[in-house]
Amino acid sequence: MKMGFEKKFHYVRFFLIAFLFSGVFGVFKVSAGETVLVPEGPFIMGSSEEDIQWAARQFHSESLDWYRDETPAHTVTLPAFHIDKYEVTVGDYALYTEATGKPPPREFENPRLNHPNQPVVSVPWRQAKDYCLWAKKRLPTEAEWEKAARGTDARHYPWGNEPDALNANIRGMGDNYRNTSPVGKFPEGASPYGVMDMSGNVWEWTEDWYQPYSGNEYDNDFYGEKFKVMKGGSWYSNQDLARPAVRGKAFPDQKKNYIGFRCVASK
Repeated sequence: MKMGFEKKFHYVRFFLIAFLFSGVFGVFKVSAGETVLVPEGPFIMGSSEEDIQWAARQFHSESLDWYRDETPAHTVTLPAFHIDKYEVTVGDYALYTEATGKPPPREFENPRLNHPNQPVVSVPWRQAKDYCLWAKKRLPTEAEWEKAARGTDARHYPWGNEPDALNANIRGMGDNYRNTSPVGKFPEGASPYGVMDMSGNVWEWTEDWYQPYSGNEYDNDFYGEKFKVMKGGSWYSNQDLARPAVRGKAFPDQKKNYIGFRCVASK
């Protein structure tokens, strides 16, 4: 007879909590909730015409239209904020479900995706927001996320301007992962502020609706309050989609094994 979902949930939750506090998983206990300060000031958000032409050449894209929503490059000034150094993990989320009684995402039962130090996935936007509020934080705006990933010099990737498949968990065999990787496994891919996994591993929810940037002159039927912006690409993305300027989008209620999140807090 199959184990009922509720019984399986309590078994998996017990295993995760026991694992977290067993001492075997000390790395998690050190990193959980760790944040990085992103200082106040301006940065260049989005992509210029030159940037999207570079991407189209680099990745042999058939049309510049795929990149138009990234334009124009524009200056955004933000106050200082703290952002999670790592994506919210299965272990983090297990503590949340234990404290609140909220149900776990379905991937808690998937042995390929439920190691406590892998990013939690299949959490829809509202539940991600609820987690951040419980943690006394919030979801990042698209601008906050992009500044934390790119810094102030409009670089193409967190580590610089050149693609490097070994700096992120993206599609392909070069990084040794077929699904999500434990967070922080790619230190060479850190952002200028030291934020980890801002390219690849999982797409990350942001607070914002998918709307055109001010000055964008291209029609897009997807603009409006239908999709939430997600950033960063995933283990299933190529290096093009793992550029932090890329504007992914998803319905807020979508639960996918390539979408996760991290939180921020105002200073």
